[in-house]
Amino acid sequence: MQNILALIYSSEFDEKNYDTLCKYRPDYMLPFGCRYRVIDFTLSNITNHNISSVILYGGEPLRSTLDHVGDGRNWELNRRSGGLTISPPIYNKSRASNEIETYYNTMKHFIDTKREYIYITNPMYITKVDISDAYQQMLEESRDALIFTQKKNDEYGYYLNRRIINTEGENPKSVGINLGLEEEINLFTGSLLIKKDLFIDLLRYSIEKNNATTILDALFKYPKDKSIGLYKSKESLKVIMDTLTYFETSLALLDRDYFDEVFYKQGMVYTKSKDEPSTEYLKGSKVRNSLVANGALIEGEIENSIIFRGVTVKKGAVIKNSIIFQNSEIGEGVILNHVITDKDTKIHNDIKLFGNRTHPFLTEKGEHVN
Repeated sequence: MQNILALIYSSEFDEKNYDTLCKYRPDYMLPFGCRYRVIDFTLSNITNHNISSVILYGGEPLRSTLDHVGDGRNWELNRRSGGLTISPPIYNKSRASNEIETYYNTMKHFIDTKREYIYITNPMYITKVDISDAYQQMLEESRDALIFTQKKNDEYGYYLNRRIINTEGENPKSVGINLGLEEEINLFTGSLLIKKDLFIDLLRYSIEKNNATTILDALFKYPKDKSIGLYKSKESLKVIMDTLTYFETSLALLDRDYFDEVFYKQGMVYTKSKDEPSTEYLKGSKVRNSLVANGALIEGEIENSIIFRGVTVKKGAVIKNSIIFQNSEIGEGVILNHVITDKDTKIHNDIKLFGNRTHPFLTEKGEHVN
């Protein structure tokens, strides 16, 4: 789909919600599934639908984004025409710019591009939405904009405080916040497909009137006639918005059906390649229902956990219901349950760390626990 420019922008969720996990990286750069980053799923889904022009609006600190994503070669986005552009964070009078201001400050991209449609997506929504099908629906219905939603029965309030689309019949009328008043909601799934000309008009109008901070708000506040439709996706959806949802979504990968759906159905997931030797399992090691990446050395016991590249688990260590980031070292006799260790963590011998399902214990990057 060479007629689409894709924008990747993550600002909906406060990075303070991730405790220390986002101290050294933006939220979309969180490690995920042994050897991936959250951003890999969005970049892969975009390129799997043959979109070759992408702008990634980077978050602070930017170094991890440049190191991992680079020129986009792992997603075949290192092109002379189109390809990947990483836009650094933009500040307005010592504060981070909101979504409308961010797009407006990069207006030249939209004016210069020959592509007639813009696909906007938030990478913290883990889903493989069918962009090609949505584009076809937009053409068939002659829409100016298409909002991606899912019908959800939210009896238990899992999607409280998330954005929803209010409708009259099948027509979207406004964007709201789910307060739990209705059991069935039209959950906004983080993506929008819009005509370029309307997109530019929304930015100019919103800046002039100062009446919107997000593109979704701007769409409904724009007074001129426009045809807005809903694209009702059916793919599995997980939303990462804080430490708890990151922990739950990561451990959900231990379910074989969900793992296969996320990584293999509707296109592969690509990431930065690294040459690592196979993981070595020494005598006495035990691993049950876990994901273990290459380059690890396992002597201890692991259950219901995710182990990233280059991790060492020494003799007598027991790890349960935990996520161990790259190059961490778990000493002899250590016991971990409901723990997330950030990259390069070293936990010395006989230390015992316990969290719980809703509040996992966290270590900082490079921390030594003794």
